[in-house]
Amino acid sequence: MTTTHNDIKKLHATIDEMSDLLSKELDTLEQFNLTDQQENYLMFCVSNAPLTAKDLVQEFQVSKSAISQVVAKLEKERFLEREKNPCNLRETLIYLGPKGRMFSRRLEEFNSKIQNEYYVHLTSDEIKQMISSIEKLNKVIKENNSGS
Repeated sequence: MTTTHNDIKKLHATIDEMSDLLSKELDTLEQFNLTDQQENYLMFCVSNAPLTAKDLVQEFQVSKSAISQVVAKLEKERFLEREKNPCNLRETLIYLGPKGRMFSRRLEEFNSKIQNEYYVHLTSDEIKQMISSIEKLNKVIKENNSGS
């Protein structure tokens, strides 16, 4: 079965509509006044802290200098904190700061609301199919981007 131009347009329109609808739910995160880049880094830190700058470099495929600048700004604004790794004093660990923990709580509230109000209307098989399709698309995108 071939995907038609209209199917692709419908897919994009559907994703855009869902994004618009969910962005209203995420308004609570706008109070933090983060750039998209800062928000992406902070979301990664929420899921993976404590971590190192090297972890961020590997995840986002940017220079250590770029990571250091963003981390320094997020640290200054108390979203992140850094301290020496007691097991390896040459390494600095990055943790969530007070505002980062508040951001994390707001994100948890958002995820809980999405799960309890929206995802409950999908079957387990529908959710698994969505995961599979999105993972496949992400893999193709990553492969294309790594070849650039």
